[in-house]
Amino acid sequence: MPITTYGQNDWEIIIPLATTNLVANPSVEINTTGYTVVSSATIARVSTAQYWGVYSLAVTPASGSTSGVYYGTVSTSIANHTASVYFLGDAGLNYTLYFADTNGNELGTSTDFVSDGTWQRIENTYLELSATTRRIYITKNGGAGTNTFRIDGLQVEAQSEATTYCDGDQPGCTWNGSEHTMCL
Repeated sequence: MPITTYGQNDWEIIIPLATTNLVANPSVEINTTGYTVVSSATIARVSTAQYWGVYSLAVTPASGSTSGVYYGTVSTSIANHTASVYFLGDAGLNYTLYFADTNGNELGTSTDFVSDGTWQRIENTYLELSATTRRIYITKNGGAGTNTFRIDGLQVEAQSEATTYCDGDQPGCTWNGSEHTMCL
């Protein structure tokens, strides 16, 4: 289990594991660099609903059944890699999270999920067989709806499951270079 909690009466202590977040711009605090729309969606950095920091990424999909956004690329090594993202969408709508090559071809198995209308942390693990670059997709999974959804705290790490979210603004974490350009 990557997160150990102790406590009672609503108090918890989370002991984070050491990790490197391979996403250079995980919480869009400065800009939307690295995020690209899929199937005519639009994106915007907004401060109206966020999980980490001041901003989140609002994604307004088009009517296409796989409209959304991807981040990338991230550099991978030969190992399991886990992508995780904090997601907020309208309850009852279907979405998917997956790794892809630089042509957009899905790799491994996607994580299909139904939004519950609250912030959810969604994970997808992919066994990488080479040192290369990959994209991370968060899109609708069917339907013609154009309801805006939000993502925040995107993390990709060389782990077999998600660990505690890490960016340089979190206690115990640092930026590996300029702020919001890579974190340890």
